[in-house]
Amino acid sequence: MEKIQWPEEKPFAVFLSHDVDRVRKTYQYLPYFLIERRLYHLRSLFEKPNPYWCFEKIMELEKKYDVRSTFFFLKETKKLKMLHPSSYILSLGHYDFQEPAVREIIRRLDSEGWEVGLHGSYDSYTNKELLVKEKKELECALGKQVIGIRQHFLNLEMPKTWEIQKEIGFLYDATFGYKEDIGFLDERYLPFQPFNDSFFIFPLIVMDGTLFSKYHDDATRWEKVQEVITLAEEKHGVISFLWHQRVFNENEFPGWASLYEKIIKDCKGKNAWFTTGKGLYDWVIKKH
Repeated sequence: MEKIQWPEEKPFAVFLSHDVDRVRKTYQYLPYFLIERRLYHLRSLFEKPNPYWCFEKIMELEKKYDVRSTFFFLKETKKLKMLHPSSYILSLGHYDFQEPAVREIIRRLDSEGWEVGLHGSYDSYTNKELLVKEKKELECALGKQVIGIRQHFLNLEMPKTWEIQKEIGFLYDATFGYKEDIGFLDERYLPFQPFNDSFFIFPLIVMDGTLFSKYHDDATRWEKVQEVITLAEEKHGVISFLWHQRVFNENEFPGWASLYEKIIKDCKGKNAWFTTGKGLYDWVIKKH
């Protein structure tokens, strides 16, 4: 797409999102205690509400600034391999869309203006049958069609993943972006159409974990964030942010939530248009 006019002549668009890998902290996090020797990691396994159940915190924060975001929910079914510790993080501690509390928050988010999308499981990016199953199960919990997806671990095989997603009814994918860096991959400042039709790609620009692991102090992180925000503004483009919902737990991720809020305040000050994935899709398809 060439330059696009945003609603109310806003200079650029901001797409906020949250990948919901886990909704609760469980026994699989015991290695954190062994590594850090912090009693917190033992106590937090029994805290109520669970320290990773941060939905209300996010909703309260975003309501404060009159913005909404997209939550991508995960249904991971990868089998555990006891002799391969690397499989533990993928195979343990997951949740089901039909758990009463999970189903309730999914429907509450939707009813209050947030968007619910699918966080495709680790192997689903090349597995049509698996992705169909996950999509149907999330739609059953939500009670309506799911149009957006982001693949777990940003797994992407182009164009096969997009062909599968499009074929089974997704309207946009939000996976495309750097796994280990911050910025506009391939200088993609706007949504694009890999098949020149109504299926869109919304590039990912800033991911929380990458930002905090690659840049090691607050000043450097903010400098990098400001760099990409300025670029989005100059290009009249879209900047997307991914903050996992569990990182709003201040005890374990100090400063992550406050940086997210700082980003919102800064973009608000620059008169950006904030939107969910669905809102962005509706606008670009209308303008296409």
